[in-house]
Amino acid sequence: MTARKFWTQLHWLLGITAGSILLLIGLTGATLAFRQEITELINPGVLRIEAPAYRPATPDTLLQGFAAAEPERRIATLTLYAEPGRTPKAILEPAPGERRGDVIYLNPVTGAPLADVKGAVFFEVAESLHRWLLLPREPGRVVTGVLAIGLLVLALSGLYLRWPRDWKSVSDWWRIDRKTRGRALLRRLHLVVGTACLAAYVPVTLTGIFWAFDGVRDPVSAWLGEPRPPRAPAKPMGEKMAEKKAEKPSDGAPVVAIDTAWQAFQRAAVPGGWSEVIVRVPTGAKAPILFTWLDTSPAHERARNRTTIKAQGGEIVKDERYNAKPAGGRALAAIYPLHMGTLLGLPGRIAMFLAALMLPAFTITGWWLYLGRKRLEREAAMKRLRKAAGAHVPVAPVVSAGD
Repeated sequence: MTARKFWTQLHWLLGITAGSILLLIGLTGATLAFRQEITELINPGVLRIEAPAYRPATPDTLLQGFAAAEPERRIATLTLYAEPGRTPKAILEPAPGERRGDVIYLNPVTGAPLADVKGAVFFEVAESLHRWLLLPREPGRVVTGVLAIGLLVLALSGLYLRWPRDWKSVSDWWRIDRKTRGRALLRRLHLVVGTACLAAYVPVTLTGIFWAFDGVRDPVSAWLGEPRPPRAPAKPMGEKMAEKKAEKPSDGAPVVAIDTAWQAFQRAAVPGGWSEVIVRVPTGAKAPILFTWLDTSPAHERARNRTTIKAQGGEIVKDERYNAKPAGGRALAAIYPLHMGTLLGLPGRIAMFLAALMLPAFTITGWWLYLGRKRLEREAAMKRLRKAAGAHVPVAPVVSAGD
């Protein structure tokens, strides 16, 4: 078997197997590309409100307002935005047995919870399908990692099979003849659009493989200068529940005051200022408070600074700035924006959205071409059989009347 025939067979095999599942990955990826905008559109007055001349409440006021309205629940992290009109976002402490708590939005003046976010469950299911195929987290990420490898092989083998032996005209490589119809047109579209999407599929698959396999992520992170901490062994569920119960303040307990640390953070963020900050709400008065924040002109949504401040005195314990990171640390922070396309702004997001939508198209056209090819092969085989049968039909001798 020649190399070209091997890669042709592998491309067909991956296309009709892994491609059938990559269809779902592509659809969910396209759905998640503009998740924020869609959520804002279907939830008027929740994620954004009209921005009249009001002064946003301090974190303490927000926490106390929420505690008065929902005394049985507690905020784990509070996200604030400098942009007028964007409402504060809170992630609540997860329920027993859950990894993540509910996400709610707060009135920016009183701290009272706003209406439930429509579409939140839909996007959570779409994200789980995209990242883990609705499987448990650990085996699910391995499966999607294998699919990412399959997509990478599909993309690169398609480029290899299409690479011309003699470059005569670059424009001909991208040309689609309008007179072409049927199977020839589908094949040409499959080739040309697939080549165009290659620039999106290579970074998407490489970042997916990075997240899926610890055997890839750990050495790459260490090589880039930010080794991952060793993973602690999983604790029994009963022990986890006991620890969470011990950490959780009793109902009616006063909310830990963080305004002193908040004022210190605002001073620390000068002169560049901040555009978004995530406040990790402490469970005890002596615990330091972590502020994870973006400056006013961040390189991307993961160009985060981390400032840790004492809750009582406001002293800065640690101040880590994104711009002070080595090149390796900045490269690691750019992996998520690279996967989503946001590293290149709105054009990058649109490109990734279109490339994700093309995955179902490639699956459908791939199946169509495959079945059409099998049909043509069967028809050719039947013709050969009929021709061979016709060549071996015995001819009866002609007998004259006088014999």
